[in-house]
Parts: sequence; structure tokens; C-alpha cells
Amino acid sequence: MIEALKERIRTLVPAIKAVGGAPDFQSAAESNPKVCPACFVFIADERPEPNKLGDIIVQNVHVTVSVVFVVKNLTDALGVAAGVDLDLLRKAVKAQVYGWQPAPEFDPFERGACHLLAFKDGHLWWLEQYLTSYYDRSVL
Repeated sequence: MIEALKERIRTLVPAIKAVGGAPDFQSAAESNPKVCPACFVFIADERPEPNKLGDIIVQNVHVTVSVVFVVKNLTDALGVAAGVDLDLLRKAVKAQVYGWQPAPEFDPFERGACHLLAFKDGHLWWLEQYLTSYYDRSVL
């Protein structure tokens, strides 16, 4: 699911110059991404509901996917240009992700929480979260 989402963003939002996963996010967080704008896509949380069927184990698993944007635009001292860049990227990604079903076993993506992560060395870091779910069934 994550690879399909990364490929969708990479293909349909060409303004984002680098699309990575969790390991890339860790590396970028330590020293900023080498290329901007960038985004990092990874599962942030999975929360299964309790089984309600007794002997057959079936759980609805709620999944939170993080899309972290990193933009850098030094054309103005106040960072307004970076904010404009971020808004355009957020809208472009939302147009491709919101309501999209990443695989037959997953529900279409809904929007979750969004917030500023950091300003770091001229880079603006922003988190968008998308929500989906699937059913996990025991095979025993």
C-alpha cells in the first residue's frame, strides 16, 4: 500500500522532486533532504478494533499514513514563498490521495490531522495524515 501511494505521488505530482519512505525520512530529519521539495510517506499508526465474532478472529484495523512535506524557498526572508509552495503541493497531493483506494483490501483514504512539524535551516516541514482501514482475518 505504501509503495503504491509513493508511486502515485511520484507519478502524478511531478513538482515533488523526491518521494521517500520511513528510512529516508529519518536520514532527511537528521540533515535535511538533499533535494526539495520532498515528501516522505510511511505508516505512522495501526489500531485494530477488538474482535467481535468470537471463535473467528476478524478485526477492523485503522491505519494512519503520514505524508511529510519538506519545502525550501529562500526568495524572501519571511518564508512566505515556502508557504505558498507548500500550499500548492498539499493541494496537488490531496487531489491524488483523498478518496483514492490504494488496494482492494483497503478503504479509500480520508483526511486526518495536519500540522507544522518544524522550521529547520530554511526548510519548512509539514505533516499531512491520511486514514484508511482494512480487515485482518485469522487463518487458524
